[in-house]
Amino acid sequence: MVILNIGMPRSGTLWRYKLVRDLVIAGGGSDGVHVRQQFLLHPFISGLNADINTLSVKRLLPAAVPSLFGKSYVLNTHSNPRPFTEWMLRNQSARAIYGYRDPRDCILSILEYSRRAKPQYSNIFLKIKNVAQAVEFMQTYLTIYDQWLQSPGTLILRYETMLAEYEETIAQIIQHLDLRIPPEELDKVTARYLPGHRSKTGERTHFESGVAHRFRQEFNQEELTYLADHLGPYLEKMGYPI
Repeated sequence: MVILNIGMPRSGTLWRYKLVRDLVIAGGGSDGVHVRQQFLLHPFISGLNADINTLSVKRLLPAAVPSLFGKSYVLNTHSNPRPFTEWMLRNQSARAIYGYRDPRDCILSILEYSRRAKPQYSNIFLKIKNVAQAVEFMQTYLTIYDQWLQSPGTLILRYETMLAEYEETIAQIIQHLDLRIPPEELDKVTARYLPGHRSKTGERTHFESGVAHRFRQEFNQEELTYLADHLGPYLEKMGYPI
């Protein structure tokens, strides 16, 4: 089965991807990066975090071929669902997990990322220099949020809830994916991605500050008002106070 981990940018997507990936592996599944190598899917899946840039038929169809051979693996994306994605979800040949976060914290993280501007960083954020530009960038992903909210077979996870109810969220993921994980293996994965945990082996868990609503301390009043004016309907829909 193909398992899609989708996230709003800077909403803990890679942290959640690695958690879901290791839960799937602990339940007898495969690493999407290894599947990529085994089935020569280099044109469709990236080699770092099993990223699939878009969910178009041209990419998702070949990327799903290993599932026909009994493989279960996680692919990572920020993309919107497409008709073929919906068909796979309705027919239970794929399952999806979508994660979101208060867009104001996403925007703060994007701006901090841009300011650090390390050479290995993706260019997609480096050109965003202020709140207005970040809000414009986020509009696409707010539309994608709406689309996944309506998508069949999709588990919707809120970042702040994952922080506060981490083990309960893991139980939701396991139930959604119908995984059977030995208790000792589950304990290992749970501990590995615990909020605030830093791996002793040096592997990046992609969990950074992990503080909800940090934007209230970092943005000035003018910026907060701008965010409220431009994001208000979505903040209300997502259940975030202005």
